Amino acid sequence: MFDKKRWLATAAVGSTAVAVALLGLPSQAADQVSPTQAREIRGQSAHSPGYLDARQLQARAALRAERSQVAGETRADAAFAKSLGPQGVVDIDPLTGTPRNIGRLDGFLTGRSSAPARTIALNYVRDHLGALGLTQADLSTFSFRQDYVDPLGIHHLSWTQSVDGTPVFGNGLKVQVTRDGRVLAVQGSPISGLQQLADAAPTAERVSAGAARQRAASDVGGHAASSATVSSSRAGSAASTRWSNNDYATKVWFLTPGGLRPGWSTYVQAGGDLSYQHVVDATSGQVLFRRSTVQKADGDANVYDYYPGAARGGSPRVVNLFKAGYLRKSAGFLNGTSVIAWADVNDDNKLSDNEKTPVPGNNKGAQFDLKPFGKSASSFCADYVCTWDPNTPGSWRTNKKADVTNAFYLASKFHDYLMKAPISFNAAAGNFSAAGGDPVLLNALDGANTLNGMPDGNHIDNANMSTPPDGTPPTMQMYLWHFPGATDEQDPWVPTSSAMDASVQNHEYTHGLSNRLVVDADGNSTLNSIQAGAMGEARSDYYAMDYLVNQGFVKDTSNSGQVFEGIYLTGGVPFRTMAIDCAVGATAEGCTDLAGGKGGYTYGDFPSVAGGPEVHSSGEVWAQTLWDSRKQFGHTLADELITRAMSISAEDPSYLDMRNAIIQADLVGYEGKHADALWKLFANRGMGYFAGAISGDDAQPAEDFKTPPPPYTPRKAISGTVTDSNGNPVEGALVQVTGQGDQFADVTDAEGHYSIDGLYEGTYQKVVATAPGYFPEAQPVDSGSTTPADFSIVRDFASKSGGAEVIDFNGPDYTPFGCGPEGAIDMGLSTGWGSTTGDDNGDPTNQFVPKHITIDMHQTVDIDHFGVDPTATCGDGGSASTGQYKIETSLDGNVWKDAATGTFTAADRGQLNDVSPTAGTGTGVRYIRFTMLSNQTPDFANNCPAGAYSGCSFTDLTELAVFGAATP
Repeated sequence: MFDKKRWLATAAVGSTAVAVALLGLPSQAADQVSPTQAREIRGQSAHSPGYLDARQLQARAALRAERSQVAGETRADAAFAKSLGPQGVVDIDPLTGTPRNIGRLDGFLTGRSSAPARTIALNYVRDHLGALGLTQADLSTFSFRQDYVDPLGIHHLSWTQSVDGTPVFGNGLKVQVTRDGRVLAVQGSPISGLQQLADAAPTAERVSAGAARQRAASDVGGHAASSATVSSSRAGSAASTRWSNNDYATKVWFLTPGGLRPGWSTYVQAGGDLSYQHVVDATSGQVLFRRSTVQKADGDANVYDYYPGAARGGSPRVVNLFKAGYLRKSAGFLNGTSVIAWADVNDDNKLSDNEKTPVPGNNKGAQFDLKPFGKSASSFCADYVCTWDPNTPGSWRTNKKADVTNAFYLASKFHDYLMKAPISFNAAAGNFSAAGGDPVLLNALDGANTLNGMPDGNHIDNANMSTPPDGTPPTMQMYLWHFPGATDEQDPWVPTSSAMDASVQNHEYTHGLSNRLVVDADGNSTLNSIQAGAMGEARSDYYAMDYLVNQGFVKDTSNSGQVFEGIYLTGGVPFRTMAIDCAVGATAEGCTDLAGGKGGYTYGDFPSVAGGPEVHSSGEVWAQTLWDSRKQFGHTLADELITRAMSISAEDPSYLDMRNAIIQADLVGYEGKHADALWKLFANRGMGYFAGAISGDDAQPAEDFKTPPPPYTPRKAISGTVTDSNGNPVEGALVQVTGQGDQFADVTDAEGHYSIDGLYEGTYQKVVATAPGYFPEAQPVDSGSTTPADFSIVRDFASKSGGAEVIDFNGPDYTPFGCGPEGAIDMGLSTGWGSTTGDDNGDPTNQFVPKHITIDMHQTVDIDHFGVDPTATCGDGGSASTGQYKIETSLDGNVWKDAATGTFTAADRGQLNDVSPTAGTGTGVRYIRFTMLSNQTPDFANNCPAGAYSGCSFTDLTELAVFGAATP
């Protein structure tokens, strides 16, 4: 029988998970949501195209590559891994077979040297070519890109790769070298055999730079700005085109599992918050890579340091924008040294003359006083300063200049704060400045006039920050809050602006910091997995509140439960489920979770903070961990280690990867002086030495509360057998000790046996066994035990990785959004098939239109039972979960029999529910058809199509599985 608990402990979320709100409104916490939440769930943010990277191997291919690497490991490879010592890190990219991250937590890869850092790095690579999966010929493909030296003296060296004059997108070589010449880490997933791959690549390039720009825009449902003109262009092997609005297209090579492809790397602003990086295949026009860059007179001005009315930083004060260095004397509007701000009320992302705010101040004094609105605008206005009336079109014009000026001031001030020690986010690190060609383009009151003097549903209750690679300006959009015409109960946000709350604006600005520091060899951000994205949100919370506490605007004492973000916009109800300063075991009121439990979060809470894994809520675990470091080490040391670690970490890091990077930052800066204390801090939060996570995509990490064993601790081996549910051995299964890099793994032999040695004595919390078409089994394993660690993995005959495929479905295809029909058979808990309630175009009505999916298992199966998780996916609310359903089976794809019917409720969400076939419908089956007949929206006919339920528009299925045995 399939063990659902073990599956839940192993299933990993895909990196295309979509947040439903700026700061983490839970997507499945309840059936009914407020109109604001429903708009975000139904609108652009819910089904904006997700992350896509053709370099990421799908489950079956990734498993095959990892098994091949483990099986093909030579004695020399094993010796190299062993030479790194008990805290060595060996993490190999399954596609390239080269280092994603190689280093040590308790030392360096080399001794000290007085040679130049670049020489040290290349010498190490030359001396270890075989161990790094490279050859001598590969060295000629590297082109030096950058030597960014951080305040700890670490040289963050990077080399891009090119062949035949064309650069490779993303892959390359990164080497971290300390001030005294010690190699700390080798990273970047460089490509070996690049010339041979290029020789075998297609040569016919049918897509131009302009066509690639248009293709990228249409891929995300937007349009390339026709008003933008070509500002520069060059032809040849390094061809590139740049447009006047900073869009660009550059010729690149792109590695796929099928080989190297010619492509165009683009950055396109396609309207609204649709700002994306793409790689478009230059031969076929196929999208190979997609990543949203959005994470959502005399100069005297009246400004607010925190928010209007706050106990500290809540009174207006006069700041001279020239003397502060935010404006040059020649400025005619708020066109500053690091920020260009305007009121983009029509959200066309263009600076129009009527949207400019003049430089404040005249001979009578400071200008642009804030004029509060009274209780007629909202009951919130009795206790909080309201800056507009959501019942009166155009009322935002009253404070337009004050709004833009405050946004400009906050962003300029935070820029200077981040640039100073200990954070030191300067030009070399990729910060934002006019001098560097990439000032923040700050769109205040974004979209305020998109609906007859009011903001429409896509321009309310939100804020965002789009961060393209260094050298291209980012865009920050600050929206109004409180939906026009909604009551305070329907939309419980204060009628004000994001630009008036420093905690929110600084949160968005910090996305720029994270996305410029956690990058690949070519400078592209790599915060794409669920854990990496959660840490991005957590760091935005941390730096925003760290700043406000450091400036004295927010009080933080030894007591827990005091530091909350966004309390102005929400009328005193925090965005987060807990305060960021909640210690483990805290009993303060501000440290109460959604279920009423007390105490700060630990790593094991990652999937459950708000009812399901999601970057904002899951990020609270990391945010509280960072605040622990601030409490223990103080603001200066904590910020230094946290910031430096981002540049050290592996690409697309997990929490454990970033834990390691912080420990390595201390190793470099302080010779490991704080290592013991750091290990205790992380262990207290469940990120101890024996914690496990398959990768940054793992939404079900296993926590551990132990620090590393002493070096003299005995080394042990674990061994056992992997069998299927019938007790038959599974040959070629991969068994891996997670959380320890790739060095502790083995592939089973014909009898299903495996053996992994070199382990410290202790209990490793997440050891995983899996094979193509099988649900993985995860369990803790004690290396000191003499009992074999056996695994029983269960075959899912409907899984894509086992050879099944979707051959038919109706309704819209949301594959580009990360929730196409194949999501229902990917064996992933947090991905699924997202569809609609209306017709094939997705038009909602008050009549539910059934949606079906047909699966060819490509073999005949005697079915024991089905497994169905009806949970909503793709960022939709719980009401979009499958309700009434029908399952049919067929031997030939023509004649169908009803095999099961029923109705799922909220109690069935988040788990694989057993469904038994009716008599005579489960023998010799090849085809399965699953039909969603309704969803879990209460009284669909009366509450839809315009009701406050996600299920009025969408209906979803997370997983469908088939269990049984192959027909004899």
